[in-house]
Amino acid sequence: MHEIIGIIATLFVLLSFLFTAEKRIRQVNIIGAAIFIVYGILITAHSVYILNAALIIIHLYKLYKGRERRKP
Repeated sequence: MHEIIGIIATLFVLLSFLFTAEKRIRQVNIIGAAIFIVYGILITAHSVYILNAALIIIHLYKLYKGRERRKP
């Protein structure tokens, strides 16, 4: 079961790179990273869930900054 969760997370991350809009890439990648956090916790891989938690924070920050730039 753990491996299936890891594969689903991988598919979301790969899917995110099929989009051209940065916002959509980040949104889909956040979903993949969140699933990777679950996967990392299940297999007790600290590096996996710490990295993906950091990636989510970075993506959210970049999305927030992108929103700020579009405001008049």
